[in-house]
Amino acid sequence: MKENRENRNPSQKDIYIMRRQKKRKRILKRSIFCVLLVTAVLVLYQRRDAWLPKLETIGVRHQSRYQSDLATADGNFPLTVDGAADYQIGAVGDDLALLTDSYFYLYETGGSQVAARQHTYGGAMMQTAGDCGLLYELSGTRFRLETVRGTRYEKSTADHILFGRLAEDGTVALITASDTCACKLLVFNPKGQQIYQRDCIEQIAELSFLPGAKGCIAASIQADGGAIQSVIHSYSFAQKDELWKSQPLDMLAVSVYNTEGEGIFVLGDTEACYLSSGGSVLSTYVYPDRLVSGICDKSGAAALLLSNTEKRTQTAVILNGSAKDAVVKPYDKEVKAVGLLPENKHVLVMMRNQLLSLSYDGSVVQETEIPEGCEDFLRIGNYFFFSGFDHIDRMTFRSQ
Repeated sequence: MKENRENRNPSQKDIYIMRRQKKRKRILKRSIFCVLLVTAVLVLYQRRDAWLPKLETIGVRHQSRYQSDLATADGNFPLTVDGAADYQIGAVGDDLALLTDSYFYLYETGGSQVAARQHTYGGAMMQTAGDCGLLYELSGTRFRLETVRGTRYEKSTADHILFGRLAEDGTVALITASDTCACKLLVFNPKGQQIYQRDCIEQIAELSFLPGAKGCIAASIQADGGAIQSVIHSYSFAQKDELWKSQPLDMLAVSVYNTEGEGIFVLGDTEACYLSSGGSVLSTYVYPDRLVSGICDKSGAAALLLSNTEKRTQTAVILNGSAKDAVVKPYDKEVKAVGLLPENKHVLVMMRNQLLSLSYDGSVVQETEIPEGCEDFLRIGNYFFFSGFDHIDRMTFRSQ
């Protein structure tokens, strides 16, 4: 009996052997798991071009909330933008550009995604022109030039970027802060090479490129007796001295535009004016109400949106190359935005669910129903894209 008990009870040596075998099995299992994990990671990395674009589109989903006769049946619209109420849109060639707080997207006009590129810019801003898109970091130092094919280049500035502008050929102009002057104007060619720098003694508030991106028109700001004034300057990127400057204008310049015949349209906070190619004031329109927005095309035609909160009215103002004969169209309904249709010589007035086409004399040419819940619109080719709080809709606009 005693011998049987001893046979049933393992010795210390046997216990040691059993524990060592269990330990080896655990080590072997962990080793196999690590090998499988490394193999899976390598396979995923090698096939990243197939799955990474799908992962990057999680922030933007396509959701067909409704279909109407305004949108084509083959489109992926509306596009819903998740968690990006402050998104920006623009046109890069014939594609729709969408900038969120972490991604830059390109879509074909049918809604198919062309590209999804991540960025880490704080306060990212976008400008589009021609076949390019400029991304820059507001109050930061980084900027980059995007095309449909890819990111052409990315660079950094020594000083913080105040704002940037983009020419149709891909030339970039940046206004940066400076410790030695009011601000700096930096210009980069389409390859990213710096071709011009100007240390400005006046603060530049806005600029636009001259034809061919060989120079620019810039608006500086100054104070006179407590009142804000703007001065328009003309610069050539081939010389240091400015070409000319205008007399002070009693406004804060919001935008400047080059028009045909080398004329200039200045959109200010309290008035708008047309200047000659040498900077002389030709005509001025003083706003009776507060400016909401405005736009001008190359022909010199401009559309302004004014608002009067006391009267609860909004007004569309049409300027056809001169501020002397302004056409004023008041509305007791909310007007969201105004735009231009240059080839038809029409002004577009966008309301809550209606888009009006006006001739330059103010008469209504066409009324078109549009999706509700939109705040602004963008035209690319034959399509209009309407941006709402968290979605982008599309319709084909057929002018009469």
